[in-house]
Amino acid sequence: MKVLGINFSNDAAAALVIDGEVVGAVQEERLTRVKHDSAFPANAIRWCLGDAGITLADVDRVAFFWNPGKHAEPATSAAFPRNHLEYLYAVPAQLMRHFDGIGVERVDQSFVLDNGHTLTTHFLTHHHCHAAGAFFRSNFERAAILTIDGYGERMSTHIGRGQGTELETLLTVEFPHSLGSFYAAFTQYLGFRANNGEGKVMGLASYGQPTYYEQVRDLITLTPDGFELDLSYFAFFMRRRRRYADKLVQLLGPERTAESELTQRHMDIAASLQKVTEEAIVHLANIARERTGESNLVMSGGVTLNCVANGRVARETGFESCYFMPAASDAGTSMGAALYVAHVLGDDARVVHPENDYLGPQYDDAAIEEVLRVSGCTFTKPESISEAAADLLASGHIVGWMQGRAEFGPRALGSRSILADPRSEEMKHTLNKRVKFREYFRPFAPVTLLERVGEFFEGGRNAPYMLEVFPTHADHTHQLGAITHVDGGARVQTVTAEANGRYYDVVKAFGERTGVPVLVNTSFNIRGEPIVTTVQDALKCFFTTDMDALALGSFLLVKPEVGQL
Repeated sequence: MKVLGINFSNDAAAALVIDGEVVGAVQEERLTRVKHDSAFPANAIRWCLGDAGITLADVDRVAFFWNPGKHAEPATSAAFPRNHLEYLYAVPAQLMRHFDGIGVERVDQSFVLDNGHTLTTHFLTHHHCHAAGAFFRSNFERAAILTIDGYGERMSTHIGRGQGTELETLLTVEFPHSLGSFYAAFTQYLGFRANNGEGKVMGLASYGQPTYYEQVRDLITLTPDGFELDLSYFAFFMRRRRRYADKLVQLLGPERTAESELTQRHMDIAASLQKVTEEAIVHLANIARERTGESNLVMSGGVTLNCVANGRVARETGFESCYFMPAASDAGTSMGAALYVAHVLGDDARVVHPENDYLGPQYDDAAIEEVLRVSGCTFTKPESISEAAADLLASGHIVGWMQGRAEFGPRALGSRSILADPRSEEMKHTLNKRVKFREYFRPFAPVTLLERVGEFFEGGRNAPYMLEVFPTHADHTHQLGAITHVDGGARVQTVTAEANGRYYDVVKAFGERTGVPVLVNTSFNIRGEPIVTTVQDALKCFFTTDMDALALGSFLLVKPEVGQL
């Protein structure tokens, strides 16, 4: 069966699943160059179909990441009056009356294409899409499932169980009690863009102390069934531009305005927020373990991008194995929706998915060379691009790295990356100031060989998706100044030759030259722009920053000032 999955809220995307296998997935932003593009993913759909060599007439089902019937159900929380629902979600009154009192698990709609082909669209529950993406991509036969985000229809948190091709819901928390919205409100309070700057707050938190812990902790109550927020401090459920109430300002002091100075107070509030959020996530994971009795855990939803919290979940909750979905934001619901239709609604057998998310556009050497010749760039084709790049990196140069299929999700994992020497702390400042053009406090992540990870990072284990933080070994911090954050931790990615041969080879070759098989790996983009997709995108980013060299497939570009090595 051919299933096209789509979403268009935050991070619009499309994914194509054929006979249970994800054959392609891409975010709309990568093609339109509009960061976090939320428009209908027409370009992403077009790419998925074209890459597979099919048209919409060949698609059996369309899977949509949102259920309008569930969305319009009356609220059940006493803290959220029924008459607020129409105002909150702008649900038309006639639709409210149509769905009033009805539990709608799924809405289906069929239409006939011009050629007579009948295409059925399944409007699925949002958190079921998050759950399906994480569970089926994990390759676990059975697992506890935890999804946490801002909200989807009525739900902000979902705990369930997956077994085979069956998904079971055990517990939910309804909006406006939402960890994602809680964190987003503080993100805005600290002067960053909600649903965009949460990663900045996580980075900032490491520079502070949780001196406001008690005040922030009092805003959330952990319960046997999840958590509740003290909603009197927030306004994110009132469709107002400001997501927090005056009461929060009275509690913590004046909010920070965008681009203004960051003080120690801001850092301490961020640290307090982070600590409280981590505790809530660990609490929810413990509930998932207790309610399911499973030894494996899968997680998805935007809150799953909180790497420090993920590390605590893996260490502290007693699960034997954890899978954190790399495309955990709403982009991943396109894939999850397609997998849900394929396996839960359809009869497709599960397949073993590769341990990577290289699912996007790719360009072979012929296509790359054509663009390079048209552009007039000077380039070479070294015998080994990995060895040539390692020479440059070992000499302190910064290398753009574009190889193979683009990653799906927010992390650069060795297909669309900027690589650098991790040994000097000065490299971190150089990258932030001269290449990424972003805030000084933003950390950089390392990539290392899977078989060597334990030598450099405490508790280091297989981490192919850069979604967990491990402490850098004390006796190696002097060698890893660029990737060890101020709190002593690092958001590690491990790589194997099977997952990404050229990427593995460049890390290994750098290790042979320096004794440190670790590289800085950051996304191939600048502040405010999506990660590069095409050869043209890569060239633009390369020539407008202080990168020294660019590895495009088998080809190498080196700026004249680098000289001969």
